[in-house]
Amino acid sequence: MSEFKTFFKLFLQYFIYLILIFFIIYMLTHSDFVLGLIIGTIASAIGTFVWYHNLSKAINSDALYISSGMGIRFLIAIMACLFWVRYPDTFNIVGIALGLMLTYVMIIIHGVNSLKK
Repeated sequence: MSEFKTFFKLFLQYFIYLILIFFIIYMLTHSDFVLGLIIGTIASAIGTFVWYHNLSKAINSDALYISSGMGIRFLIAIMACLFWVRYPDTFNIVGIALGLMLTYVMIIIHGVNSLKK
């Protein structure tokens, strides 16, 4: 199975579901918090893909230097927060921060599910 298909099965489909749910909630409420959640969740999905790509490269590599893509993930988080800096009345920083943390929640859930198997 290709790297992207595996990533899609493990993480991306859940991000897509969450983004769709948050978008529907936003259409009903027009809340700046939910809009921040959408931005944070999209950035979180991109950051998770970077993390997963670097993890799979590290597993398949014999090199001494292993990159986790931390710098790129920091840049993605900074870019998400710049939406709030530019438009503070439109986006909620707490929503963006919670959306960015979804990656870590999904990694923990995936790890616990892997231990159960």
